[in-house]
Amino acid sequence: MSGYRYETHLHTSQASACGLSRGNAYVRPYLDAGYSGVIVTDHFFNGNTNVPHRLPWKERIRRLCTGYEEAKQYGDQTGLSVFFGFEFSYGQDEFLIYGLSPEYLADHPEIMGWDHRTLYETVDREGGLVVQAHPFRERGYLSRISLHPHTVHAVETINGENEAEFDRKARRYAERHGLPMIAGADIHDVEKIGRITRATIFDRKLDSIDDFIREVKAGRYALERDPDREGEPSDHSNLPVYLHDAEGRAKNIQAFEAWM
Repeated sequence: MSGYRYETHLHTSQASACGLSRGNAYVRPYLDAGYSGVIVTDHFFNGNTNVPHRLPWKERIRRLCTGYEEAKQYGDQTGLSVFFGFEFSYGQDEFLIYGLSPEYLADHPEIMGWDHRTLYETVDREGGLVVQAHPFRERGYLSRISLHPHTVHAVETINGENEAEFDRKARRYAERHGLPMIAGADIHDVEKIGRITRATIFDRKLDSIDDFIREVKAGRYALERDPDREGEPSDHSNLPVYLHDAEGRAKNIQAFEAWM
């Protein structure tokens, strides 16, 4: 598929405990793979971070941004656009946040206490984007699937580290709720570029993270096709599924059709 390809979900070793590659290590390989840009989305302090909690808040934000800053510096030299985002966790469910700048985060330590509604309304008011990451992912450390169709702008329906079945469920869920979809690698290791990368594709080069947000909200993009992830999902999950209504109330649903 022609167009400008962007990685939307990337972790660096500087700020994500699960990251294996430094920010600058990604730049040349993504350029060589035909990408126009990447969004660094390291784990925030309520997720799998390696930023020490004992540090003062503004120092923690500085360290959160070190992988992004390193990638951006090298990207500016080589022609790869590098934008800032982060991944916010509630333990069982995680969200890619685009549009809150490092400066905004430094001034708002209260973000650590925000519930889903407050996070969504604040990001929306600031012109940002909330995307539920890998909503149907199953892992040994997870005890449930939590779906939040009323407090997100979009859903990550292609995740390079997901099993295809999880993505098929996410696609059906997003379609039923009329939510935009994005694709990303959820990459932690530069050696996996080309094997798990899944691009979100635009018909023009993006100038900023705000540009990315506008194009996604307007639906002016496409997802890199992956035939293995386009079939029909199964009608069950190995984990209980909780669907949250507009007031945040959760209902435990077992039948797949009811999740929709």
